[in-house]
Amino acid sequence: MSPSPTDRRRDETLPAPAVAPEAYTESYYRSGCIGAEAWAYSEGGQPHPMYRWYARLARIAPGEVVVDVGCGRGELLVAALEQGASRAIGVEYAPAAVELAHRTLARHGGATDAEVHTADARALPFEDAGADLVTMLDVVEHLKPAELDRALTEARRVLRPGGRLFVHTMPNRAIYTVTYRAMRAVRWHGWPADPRNDLERRMHVNEQSLGSLRRSLRRAGFTDVRVTLGHLVHDAFLPEPAARAWLHRLAAHRPTARLGRADLWAHGVRPDR
Repeated sequence: MSPSPTDRRRDETLPAPAVAPEAYTESYYRSGCIGAEAWAYSEGGQPHPMYRWYARLARIAPGEVVVDVGCGRGELLVAALEQGASRAIGVEYAPAAVELAHRTLARHGGATDAEVHTADARALPFEDAGADLVTMLDVVEHLKPAELDRALTEARRVLRPGGRLFVHTMPNRAIYTVTYRAMRAVRWHGWPADPRNDLERRMHVNEQSLGSLRRSLRRAGFTDVRVTLGHLVHDAFLPEPAARAWLHRLAAHRPTARLGRADLWAHGVRPDR
């Protein structure tokens, strides 16, 4: 999969991103992202096991070319190679993440079949139809709707016909807009109107629901689109133990799971034409 100079130039004409790359500091990647504690303990030498789990869920097959958009510290690149990918290519626009991803690869012997590019998700610097799999893990909630549309269109462009898109996002918007609001209406005293923390308010500019994520993938031209609930339950935003217990009950039962589970998975396929 070769870099494309045309796409590098196109990146220069993009509107400024909703969240500036400088907002993602080294401290953010060392403390604010899932798996940070494991990364910090070994400086990337022993990534959190969830990245190997992600690689299995994405069904990375031997010989595949994988592009991880928003690769963060680079752990998925290592996991992809461990599972047999022939090349693992990371894309990041945050300088702090690029530096940490290089450190991760260095701790794994340089990972000669892995590389990291500084680029915007809306203008991937690669040729058309060169990848078997594009992953976007905890990225889409950081992109405004128009930004997400363009990023997904770019993902489709760089995939081979039949190539796959694999997405994870958190939070499921419903836990805030439906579950929390309903609980607050009953137990409002002392509950803030917006339960999100400062980090979420600054960076989560496009939280998703099952329906909105499905529509985004279809709008970008993907077929065989599947959007499903994950199994994570995020309850720290609820101020009372009883409310947290209710959230877990909602998450445990299929009819109410979408009101309690915190994360979403999405899969799509680039059609043959």
